[in-house]
Amino acid sequence: MSAVGFALAALLAGAVGCTSGSGDAGKTSASAGTKGAQAAAAGKACANGTYTWINIEKPTRLVGVSDVETLGKGGGTLKHKVRRLATFQVGVQAGTGAPAAKEVLTSLGRKIGEIGADEDGTGAAFTDVDGKAPELNDGSSTLNSSGRFVHYVALRVVEADFRYTCPGGSTTIGHAKSWIVPIDGVLECSQSTGNATAREAARLSCGADSVAAKTA
Repeated sequence: MSAVGFALAALLAGAVGCTSGSGDAGKTSASAGTKGAQAAAAGKACANGTYTWINIEKPTRLVGVSDVETLGKGGGTLKHKVRRLATFQVGVQAGTGAPAAKEVLTSLGRKIGEIGADEDGTGAAFTDVDGKAPELNDGSSTLNSSGRFVHYVALRVVEADFRYTCPGGSTTIGHAKSWIVPIDGVLECSQSTGNATAREAARLSCGADSVAAKTA
């Protein structure tokens, strides 16, 4: 999260928020109450306001990794399951006066080119506040070489802070996040890689002293 994002977390504590879970946790039993609070907050938002997006970041987050699995000559099929390291929430955190979360995410999607200027974000995973990030697969993958392998899964995330300014001059601040690219990869512990996410997975499963865990 950006520096402004951290500050927003403190500023918005206790304010009406627009967040919704995703991943394995799914929807919570409080989802109905949360939706009601979101509707109330959105109902106080002005029409035809202007968004200003700042601190847009697109980090890659490692969300799952398998244990090391050894394949002999000729390769074979990896069978170790990918274990979840983290969940990810698509949502918006903002104070009273902010538009509905879906509208905010649509604006962010347009800003980064994920959603077309003439699209309203309907049906897009980027704006699906109640949806889930991609499920972890079972870890199976067929390879034709020998070695010590690790299967990992990551997400390319988008996070940004925003200001929503009404025609009359009042302003609401907030923070939004979603994801744009699911990443599914396999690394070999004795081979170096230029991929920072793969090196992170290698440090966890192959060990910090492995070739794959070190910067090439």
